[in-house]
Amino acid sequence: MGYLPPLCIFDIDGVLLDVTLRLSKAQELARILNRDFWDTFFSEELLSLDTPRRVGIELLRRCLARGLAVAIITGRPRRIYRETVEQLKRIGVDVKFIWRILMRRNNDLRPSPIVKLELVKELVKMGGIVLEIHDDDEEFLRLVKHEIPGAHLYLHIGDTYVRYA
Repeated sequence: MGYLPPLCIFDIDGVLLDVTLRLSKAQELARILNRDFWDTFFSEELLSLDTPRRVGIELLRRCLARGLAVAIITGRPRRIYRETVEQLKRIGVDVKFIWRILMRRNNDLRPSPIVKLELVKELVKMGGIVLEIHDDDEEFLRLVKHEIPGAHLYLHIGDTYVRYA
């Protein structure tokens, strides 16, 4: 296995993308159509409602400029992998420089913090040395803090972020 630079990990929803409109529309449609909320939220048709989060995208680009490897982990199901890659391209993320994009298995109904923690552990098994993690889920950051004590954790809140201690 070749040398891998230290790793920056980014979540998509809430960090690279603002999903406020998709969330609202999915809640409305799930209620009106009596559909499962998560199936509705992760439908290809609603992804177009997302807008870029400038701060998250800029931080990702800074990691790349510093020569760090970048991985994306997400609670999104793998069935929308292709649409997710296209969405990242549309917001200016050059996916050819992303080391890995790891997603939840289809039909995995476990809570997102558990799924994402498992994905981070998978990256570490691949040889990734985690330097930074950017996420909007405080529960996930709390869990990962105990698994990877040396990583710098950043909690994204709206269009800003704070160091998570």
